[in-house]
Amino acid sequence: MNKKAFSLYIHIPFCISKCTYCDFFSIKCNKETLVPDTYIQALKNEISFRIKEYGSKLCKSVYIGGGTPSLLSIEQFSSLFDYLSGCLEFTKDYEFTVEMNPDDITQSLIGFFNNSIVTRISCGIQSLDQKVLEYVKRRAGVKENLSALKILKENWKKSLSLDLISALPFEKEDSFINNLKTIIDYNPDHISLYSLTLEEETPLGKEVFTSKLPYDFDKADSMWLKGKTFLEQNGYAQYEISNFCKKGKECRHNLSYWNHEDYIGAGSGGTGTVYEADGSGKRWTNTTDIERYILTWQKDSPSDSDYETVENIDKKTSIFEYFMMGLRKTSGISAVHYKNIFNQALPSSIIKQFEEWNKKALVSIKKTDGDVIYSLNSQGLLFLNQFLSSMEL
Repeated sequence: MNKKAFSLYIHIPFCISKCTYCDFFSIKCNKETLVPDTYIQALKNEISFRIKEYGSKLCKSVYIGGGTPSLLSIEQFSSLFDYLSGCLEFTKDYEFTVEMNPDDITQSLIGFFNNSIVTRISCGIQSLDQKVLEYVKRRAGVKENLSALKILKENWKKSLSLDLISALPFEKEDSFINNLKTIIDYNPDHISLYSLTLEEETPLGKEVFTSKLPYDFDKADSMWLKGKTFLEQNGYAQYEISNFCKKGKECRHNLSYWNHEDYIGAGSGGTGTVYEADGSGKRWTNTTDIERYILTWQKDSPSDSDYETVENIDKKTSIFEYFMMGLRKTSGISAVHYKNIFNQALPSSIIKQFEEWNKKALVSIKKTDGDVIYSLNSQGLLFLNQFLSSMEL
């Protein structure tokens, strides 16, 4: 078995209620059973299979996302953590994140996490405006958000990340900045500040795109930019388009995606990607039929052939994805790193494009010992999509 380290994503696709802006795969769960034990067992069986298939037990990061992972009981978390501790070999500096909904946070759960393999909590606050939270059908209101933040500040001993969304319906700029002031008083290591993404198939997207709900996109952009400036002025450096942190507190799991590294995805709707020596890859997405998922993984190997959708990523597609993900980071991409992955020099067309954008003062080109680092600067990141659509590979 080789010693190549991977990242592991575990999807918990259950929610008590669905936010109107959300387009992640999840289903409303039964309030009595929440997450069935059969789903946890299926996860264990799938992870065992994926590890054997990958050929390494060495894991550098785990991210349990959703859905709402914090719906798991302490007993279910304990069972899953014991299993992962037994089947994985964690690197010395491993990161283990669990996403949490504010109104699931209790002192007892945080106490349990403090004594577990979890190193990082990511809590979805989203807003501290009651009207805003109610309109988008967030399960937690302002009272629950503040209670969760208090419990975390007083009890959680490890790393904390908080999620916020700017320019939700009816949010005012002044109250948004005041909310950010409140958030940083709780001293998180990491803040994800997302600009509201409106997808046509979501309830909120339908309201906006059919003009039932007036929405000013220019004001939304302005609000996010002011939030970005505020965070930077208060000690949170932007290291990716939507992510800010104190020094050394980047989310290492997400860096796996942005750095074009292998990650195993498990759970109904979960996705994983592993790369070959030439940079091409294989990506799988598990069935979103939860009952089928549980039936498929009743044992350590799948019981049918339709448990996943597989996409073979050719080298050209992989190269495009390398730029698409890598240029999201303020640190950009490295010519040496590119050559190590694809066994070829950075395309001359890309170098030329960077030189042209450098004349517009939208990029940074830094030559170091035997390497060149290319990145979009703070202004250039706002035009990432334009840069990508102009690329000729």
